[in-house]
Amino acid sequence: MESLKQWKPKTFDIANYKWLLKERKNKEFLGNGSDKGDCYYTFNELGFRGDSPKKKGTKIMSVGCAHTEGIDVHNHQTWPHILSRMFSDGVDFNLGMSGRSNDYISRSVITWTDELNPSLVLIMYTYPHRREYYNETGGVEPYHPIPWGYFKESKEGQEKWENIASLSNKEEDFINWYKNHLLITNFLKSKEIPFIWNGTFVGTDYTDENRFDGNYPNFPDSHKHATFSQNETYAKKLYKHLEKIGIIKN
Repeated sequence: MESLKQWKPKTFDIANYKWLLKERKNKEFLGNGSDKGDCYYTFNELGFRGDSPKKKGTKIMSVGCAHTEGIDVHNHQTWPHILSRMFSDGVDFNLGMSGRSNDYISRSVITWTDELNPSLVLIMYTYPHRREYYNETGGVEPYHPIPWGYFKESKEGQEKWENIASLSNKEEDFINWYKNHLLITNFLKSKEIPFIWNGTFVGTDYTDENRFDGNYPNFPDSHKHATFSQNETYAKKLYKHLEKIGIIKN
């Protein structure tokens, strides 16, 4: 099926309608379209923020939405970057992507784990009401409760957004997140790769031995993102937690 191309490293993308990964590879921008436009965003040869996949060392793969990518902060001010630099040989593989869903997060983990061979995976789940939608030609689009991109600017997308919205409710959203969480958990455990997940934005008290939220700021306004200082505080707490549970050995 054509949609399977989205689950392979060479053809993986974040959207079909606009904001393609290939448009960001090996480039730097002042602003990324989701922020105030006064921060630099440097993207590697895969189109993601963070270190080159060729860099050697302790590879830390962080996956999430804008809170992981680091909106409104410079390259060195994201929590994945700050945390990776606490390791003597840390490598920052930041697969965070603004506006994406927990579907995107599980797809990223499954697609990139074997390719990047991380030593540690850190997951910051996003809001459960987001989805990924696959169209008839195998393209993928990020769905939001507030339409944007394909679902806002395309007549076909507008009609499909209304259909998806009519089927959504909090229980459906939670179960969709939970399925993604089980998929990620079982996948990474089968690979024997240590991982931690943050449920700040999921809105659930469900937990297991791999959850650590670390008091990451949970803003009521989903368009607000953590500052450099807040990212630094979170990274330090996460590092101490990794030490406490034995993932980091001194």
